Amino acid sequence: MNQNDTDYSAKREALLEQGLVSPQAQELITELETELDLLRKQNESFRKALRAKTAQTPRMSTKLRDALYE
Repeated sequence: MNQNDTDYSAKREALLEQGLVSPQAQELITELETELDLLRKQNESFRKALRAKTAQTPRMSTKLRDALYE
């Protein structure tokens, strides 16, 4: 959990304690938090796959590498 999550959770709890959130709004917030969590996991998975793919590809072309090593 990062700083934004903590801030959102604190704000949500404050609103709930004050009774400013309707049951429908609470349900929507819960659904959005669930989807946010899923999207964060997907994002991390995509980043990890991209880093793995990038690590496998050479950083410079073979012609450039050959010219530099001559």
